[in-house]
Amino acid sequence: MPDLGLQPELRQTLELQLAPRLIQMLKILNLSYADLVERINKEAEENVVLEVERQDQYLELIRYLNSDKKIKKEADFSEMPGLENVKKVAESLEEHLLHQLELENLDPAPKNIGQKIIGNIDDFGFVVNYPALREKIMAEFSVSRPTVDKVLKIIQGFEPEGVGARDAKECLLIQIGAYSFENEELQDILYQAVEKYLPAIAEGNLTQLAAGLKVSQSAATEIINFIKNNLNPNPGQAFGGETKFIIPSFSVEKSGAGYQVINLETRYGPTLNLSRQYQKMLENPKTDEKTRTFLLEKLKRAKDLMEDFAKRTETLEKIVRKIIETQEAFFDKGIVFLTPLSQKSLAQEYGLHPSTISRTVAEKYIQTEKGAFPLKFLCPRGTKGFTVPRLKDMVSEIIKGEDKNNPLSDGEITEKMHALGAKIDRRTTAYYRKELKIPSADDRAIK
Repeated sequence: MPDLGLQPELRQTLELQLAPRLIQMLKILNLSYADLVERINKEAEENVVLEVERQDQYLELIRYLNSDKKIKKEADFSEMPGLENVKKVAESLEEHLLHQLELENLDPAPKNIGQKIIGNIDDFGFVVNYPALREKIMAEFSVSRPTVDKVLKIIQGFEPEGVGARDAKECLLIQIGAYSFENEELQDILYQAVEKYLPAIAEGNLTQLAAGLKVSQSAATEIINFIKNNLNPNPGQAFGGETKFIIPSFSVEKSGAGYQVINLETRYGPTLNLSRQYQKMLENPKTDEKTRTFLLEKLKRAKDLMEDFAKRTETLEKIVRKIIETQEAFFDKGIVFLTPLSQKSLAQEYGLHPSTISRTVAEKYIQTEKGAFPLKFLCPRGTKGFTVPRLKDMVSEIIKGEDKNNPLSDGEITEKMHALGAKIDRRTTAYYRKELKIPSADDRAIK
C-alpha cells in the first residue's frame, strides 16, 4: 500500500477529491429533484441570509394535474410546457428495481432470475440470505452459479446505489465503485479501508486505520469523513418501506425535425436570493462584531449553496443536451438503437471529473413521450460502438434477410457485422445467435 507521506501527488489528490467543498458540490449534484427542494427549504429555515425567492411549483403542479383525470385532460399545456407527459409516479423499492430490470432488455431466463432476486431484496436494499436464494434459483431455472451471480451484478448497478448488496461492506464497496474516482490508487485506498477496516471506521479509530493503510492520520480523517458523509449503508432508506415519487428533472418532446428539451427544475422549481436586509446589516458599521461574524458565516453558506445550485443546473443541462443529441435514434426507434455513451467520454468532452458525471446522472430522470427514463440508463457502455441489444438486433436482421436455401454461417454473419461497423469476432456472433435462440446454419437449412 502506498505511503501518502511519501507520495505528494497522491496526498494532494486525496485532499482535493475528498475536500469538503468539492464533496458538498457533488452532494448537491447527486440529489434528486424532490430531495433538492427539501434541502433548499431546510437551509432557508436555518439561514437568515438565504431567501427562497420563488417556492417550488413543480411538485404542486404534478399533484394538481394528477388529482383528477378530467383536470389533466382539460389542461392547457401551452401554458405548462414540458408537463404533458409527466406523471406522478409513486414506486416502492421493488417496483423501482423491476422498472430498471425491464429497461435492461434481458432475455426471458435472466429476466426471470432478476425478478426472483429483486423479490428477495428487503426494505433496506439488501438481498436476504443470498446463498440459499442462489441455490433455489439454480434448481428452479436449471442454471449455473455464475449465471445467477451475473444477474445479481446487473441489479447491483441499479439505483439507489448500493442496492442488491449481500452485506453492509459490499453495499459501500459498490458505492465507491460508482463514484468514478479518476485516481486508481485513491479508489484502492477507499476499497481497502472498507474491505479491511470497517469496524475501525465505524468507531472512528484513526490510529488503527492510518496504521493499516500506511497513511497519515489527517488522511485517515478525510477517508472516514468521506465514507460517513457520502456513502449510505441503507440504500433503501429513501423508500422507507413505502413508496417514493420519481420526479423527472427534464422533459424532451418531438418538435419538427428535432427534439425540444425543457429543464423542469429551473422552469418550475425554486429560485434563490440573498436577503437584502441582512446584507445591509453587514454593510452597517454600527453592527456589532458578534452579529457580523454570525452573518458572515451564514452569507458564506448561502453563497456556497447558490453556487452549487447554479453548477448543478449548468452541468445537468450540458449533459442532458449531449444525451439527447446522442440518443435521437433511441427516442425515434426504441431501446435497441441506444448508442454507447460512457460517463468517461462525457467527462473528457466537457473537461469534468468522472465523479462529477456519475453524481450528475445519478437519481435523475428525463420524461419522454415513451415514459420516464433514468439518465444513467441513457449513458450505456457498449461493445465497439454498439450496445448489446443493438448487436443482437443486427444479428437477427442479417439472418432474417439471408437466402433460406443457403443459410449464413456464423463466420459469414460476422463478416456482414463488420461491414456494418460492428467489429465483433465469430465467437461473439455465435453467442448472440444462441441467446436469440436461432439455430445454427446447418439446422436452418431447408431439408
